[in-house]
Amino acid sequence: MRIVVIAPSGSIASALDQLALEADDDVLAVVGAAPDADTRAVIVTPSLGRASRRAWSLFGGSVLGRNAVRLTPLDTGRRFAGATRRSTRLRAAIADADLIVVLERDGILAGWHAARRAGSRTSAVYGVPAAQGRLAEARAERRR
Repeated sequence: MRIVVIAPSGSIASALDQLALEADDDVLAVVGAAPDADTRAVIVTPSLGRASRRAWSLFGGSVLGRNAVRLTPLDTGRRFAGATRRSTRLRAAIADADLIVVLERDGILAGWHAARRAGSRTSAVYGVPAAQGRLAEARAERRR
C-alpha cells in the first residue's frame, strides 16, 4: 500500500511502529521538521512572517489567546496546509496514495485537502487506531 503520513512536528517513529507495516508498503512522511524515523520524507516549512511571530508572542501565553489566533490565517495548521498545497513534490505522491494518516492537530487541514485532491479511492484518517483499522480492512479485502 502507498501510505502518506502527515505530522508537522516530525514525530512519526512511534506511529510507524504501531502500524505494523509490511515489506511492500511504501510510506511517505509529510513533516515540518526532520522526521524521527528513517523513511522517505518531504519536509514542508511554512513561512512564519513577522505578523505571525508577533501574534503568537502576544496571545500564545493564554488558552483564550491561542484559540483566537487559531481562528485566523496565522494559525500553524493553516500555514502548514497552505505549504503542502503549494508543494509540487507532494501532488503525485498524494494522487497515488491508498491511505492518508494524519497524526497531529496541525496536520488535519493538510490531510483534508490531500484527501480531496486524491479522490474517492483514497482513505484519510486521523490517528493511529483509525489507520490500523483501515490497513486491516484493506489487507483483508486484498486477500479475497
